[in-house]
Amino acid sequence: MTTVLDDVHALDGISRRLADRDRRFVARPTTRIPLAVRSGEGAHLIDEDGRRVLDLTSGWNVANAGWNHPRIVAAVVEQAKELAFAPPWCTHDARSRVAERLSGMLSTASGVDGEFKALSGATGSEAVEAALKVARRATGRQATVGFTEAYHGGTLGALQAGGVPQVQGVDVPTSQFHRHAPIPDMLRANGRDYAALVREALLSGPPPAAILLEPAFTNPGVIHGDREFYQAVQAAAREAGALLIIDEVGTGFGRMGHTFGFEHWGLQPDIVVVAKALTSGAVPMAGALMRSELADAVSGPGFSSTFGWVPLACAAATASLDVLEDEQLALRARHLGELALERLRPLVDAHSSIAAVRGIGLELGIEFTDESGDPLPRPPMETLTRRLLQRGIFAEPSAYTSTLLLMPPLVIDEAEWLGALDTIAEQIGEMAEAGEFA
Repeated sequence: MTTVLDDVHALDGISRRLADRDRRFVARPTTRIPLAVRSGEGAHLIDEDGRRVLDLTSGWNVANAGWNHPRIVAAVVEQAKELAFAPPWCTHDARSRVAERLSGMLSTASGVDGEFKALSGATGSEAVEAALKVARRATGRQATVGFTEAYHGGTLGALQAGGVPQVQGVDVPTSQFHRHAPIPDMLRANGRDYAALVREALLSGPPPAAILLEPAFTNPGVIHGDREFYQAVQAAAREAGALLIIDEVGTGFGRMGHTFGFEHWGLQPDIVVVAKALTSGAVPMAGALMRSELADAVSGPGFSSTFGWVPLACAAATASLDVLEDEQLALRARHLGELALERLRPLVDAHSSIAAVRGIGLELGIEFTDESGDPLPRPPMETLTRRLLQRGIFAEPSAYTSTLLLMPPLVIDEAEWLGALDTIAEQIGEMAEAGEFA
């Protein structure tokens, strides 16, 4: 089967041989040939044959500070010389310092009067699971409300709380305790009041422990509501006695132009889940950050994480947070995102196949549809991403909608960013003229 990267990897290249070995020995959820990366620098990935590509994925919003930021690398190297791992029942200076710092950042961002406590983990899925357990113990309830098409991780509890249809009733059992409201997809609203539908889900029985909400639903195609929608969700959660859990795994740490994405909507979360860009991918690290009074629910089995917030990860997090602040990456994301929307939004009027250009900060997407307004089949999107890769630009499409996701490292050079946007517009124009989106 010919796949997207077949004509990019030379048949006798190192990258192709590594990709073939990967497909032979690694269980992978796709037939696509993986990009065989050797190193990274700033906004670029470098493959095993020395080809540099401008990365517009950030590893799905991981490398906010860029690939191999020298300050983060140096911090990890120095910590590795001293102590990489500590048992979870021990403490170390960096862990409490990172927790204290995140508490202050969240209090400032949310306007919540009081401190937040951190429950440590290594992955976003693990942190989501922890947040759900805290909510259930704190409220004495079992049910949760999530959103259709929302993805919160690959573990069973996170999959149930999310609403990806392909796994419901397959990988995880369906249950009255896990119900889902539709994401605020305005292109397919058909007169639906999304806020009212969320309220209905929250006030249905059995009463929920929590609702799991994203500031922008990344995986379906960077879909988000407006401030009124998010405020209505928060109000309904309070009315239902449900905790508000905000999943900032993909949107936190500057991605949407603020430290946290929920700041755009004026929310006051009970629990915030973080991961990915917390360390800019240098070391796995995640956390469920909860209002202090909820920490009483953290007791007994089910909350210990062997590799949660080890010294190596905390060193990477400290350096990443320093870079985020010192280089003003949130402000930079806001500026570059505004430039992108200005350049790309004319595409909606220029091409009938483009239904929307949307996003906030450097969390952006270009959505394509057919003449009926339905998502395109996979082949045209694969053609687009393949041709962009041939031009030195690495971008990926979403799953639920046929949306080209544009989520570069926040350190991307402005001239390179604008040049990439021009190349994308040019390639879309060529394919549209040839009728390849039809």
